[in-house]
Amino acid sequence: MILHHGLWINDPNWSYGVDYLAQTGLLICCLSPKYPHTLKLLRWQLTVVYLFGGLGKAIGASWYDGEALWRAVQQPFPGALFPIPTKWGSYKEIWIVSGWFVILLELCYPLIWRAGWYRRTFLAGIIGLHVSIALTMGLYHFASLMIWYNLCGWYFPDKNTIISNYSPLEGEARYLASTIPSLPPSIQGKEAKVSVETM
Repeated sequence: MILHHGLWINDPNWSYGVDYLAQTGLLICCLSPKYPHTLKLLRWQLTVVYLFGGLGKAIGASWYDGEALWRAVQQPFPGALFPIPTKWGSYKEIWIVSGWFVILLELCYPLIWRAGWYRRTFLAGIIGLHVSIALTMGLYHFASLMIWYNLCGWYFPDKNTIISNYSPLEGEARYLASTIPSLPPSIQGKEAKVSVETM
C-alpha cells in the first residue's frame, strides 16, 4: 500500500481518481484477515462513491441533455476498442437516454443493499456501464477495478464462495473411500494372518 502510494498517488502526473479507489481497496485487503466486517466497509464505500457521483451529475444540466456524456466519450483517450465516431453526435436521443440512465443508476445504487432482483439488476447495470466505459473510452484500469469491487462486494458473497476452514479434500477422500469395494475374503484373511504373525 505504501509502495502504491509512492509510485502512483504521490506523483500527480500519473495519478487520477482510480488510484485513490485502488488505495482504499488495498487498505480493505489489509484489514480483511483481521476484521471480518470489512465487507460492509467495501459496500459502504461503493455506495458513497456511486451515490455522490450521481448527485454530482444530477446537479448540472449537461447530463440531462446528453452533452456531458457525449463529451466524455469524445475525449482523446488512447486504446479504446470501439471509439464513438463524431457523426453519432446527431443522434441526440441516444445520449439523452444514456445520460438519464447513468444518473438514475448511480442515484439508485443504495437499492443494491436489498437482496433478490434489486441486487441482480443493479449489479448487471453497473457492470454493463463499466464495460461500456472500457470499450468506448479505453479506461480499462478504472473499469476493471470497479467491476471487481462490485463483484467482491455483492456477487461473490451471495454465491458463498468465501473459503471456509473446511477442506474440500476431506469430503473427496470420504467419497472415494466409500466407493472402493472391499477386498476378497481370501486376501483379507492372508493380510490378517500376516499382521498377527508380525506382532
